[in-house]
Amino acid sequence: MQAETQTIVVISKDPAVSALVASVAQFQPGTGVRKCASALGEINGTALQLAEENDLIIFRADGEPGRDAAAVREILRHTGGAARILALADASMPLADLRLLTEAGVREVLPDSASADELSAAIRACLNHEEPQPAAGARSSREGMVVAVSQSCGGAGATTLAVNLADCLTRRRGLRRQEAEFRVALLDLDIQFGTVASFLDLPPNRCLYELASEGFVPDSVFAEQSLSEAAPGLWVLASPAEIAPLHALKPEQVQALIAHLRLQFDFVVIGLPRALAEWLTPVLEASERLLMVTGSSVPAICQARRLLDFYAETSMSLQAEIVISRERKPLLAASHHKEAARLLQKPFKYWLPNDPSAAAAAADRGVPLSVAAGRSALAKAVRRLSQDLIETRNARAHAAQSQHGKAV
Repeated sequence: MQAETQTIVVISKDPAVSALVASVAQFQPGTGVRKCASALGEINGTALQLAEENDLIIFRADGEPGRDAAAVREILRHTGGAARILALADASMPLADLRLLTEAGVREVLPDSASADELSAAIRACLNHEEPQPAAGARSSREGMVVAVSQSCGGAGATTLAVNLADCLTRRRGLRRQEAEFRVALLDLDIQFGTVASFLDLPPNRCLYELASEGFVPDSVFAEQSLSEAAPGLWVLASPAEIAPLHALKPEQVQALIAHLRLQFDFVVIGLPRALAEWLTPVLEASERLLMVTGSSVPAICQARRLLDFYAETSMSLQAEIVISRERKPLLAASHHKEAARLLQKPFKYWLPNDPSAAAAAADRGVPLSVAAGRSALAKAVRRLSQDLIETRNARAHAAQSQHGKAV
């Protein structure tokens, strides 16, 4: 029998978790598994000893993320940042709780439904002092950037922006633009009147209707199999043909769906309905940007103000940006633009010029602007907006890597 050269300790009250890790670890030569039937936050000084005696700690997050995060910080402080820690968590764990664990120093948080290949890849990366590499295209929850797109009034152009923004965020290159730098998911949550499918010549998708009517919480398999590939790097979950009441969707369902998509994609673009629903809360809490598409008329600005107030009450940390639709950015702001910006308490950061021929060419053919009218002023404006989001995402990823490097 081969002598153990490295050891993993599994801290969990659920014996199935220990059994899963043991079954995966057997394929890591010379790796032994120790078991501790407890919760990480309950074992106090024992955890410090386990961190010193073992090469990797894997624990099951059992519903007290604040306590677990405090224990992780203490372990890293005690070991000078040398401890390597992985966590398994319920797939429906709130994103705020996931952030608590990752910010405390957990190398990676995997859903407890993770496949053996995903768990094996994470274990191997930690034991070999590598950065964890996601299996089968999965992404860490810290990487997926969620962008919500809303509109102040019907016909403002929110669907046009959502579809073409998602397309631009893939940043396709190479021969015939078949190589995507980023993986992007486009989620149409206007489950009653969404039109993303027709913009991309896709059939309606019954998955959201089934989710609403059957009431189950989606897992990673549901999230992956519900998507349709519209272009290289661009995957779409369109709204259904059937009309379901908005309140039929539950917050925990939407929260879980977004969490799974963030694990798989670099960007998640979400088209919102104009109506208000309880499940908007997890969308807004997960979103790093909200793009409010509006005209500059008095009725449109007043409605935008009402919606922004509601969004701010729901998620105080949400960063909202104003997108003025069907207007080219003026060299000097007109008086009504200044007054509207004052009312919204936000500058007009983005402008989408009125380009009906380009928009119609794309919509009629069921293709993005990049295909139908890539040199149009509208396409260029969307690309500039997408570039800002990509730079924000890259800056965040760079900061996270730097922080991780300092901790190690």
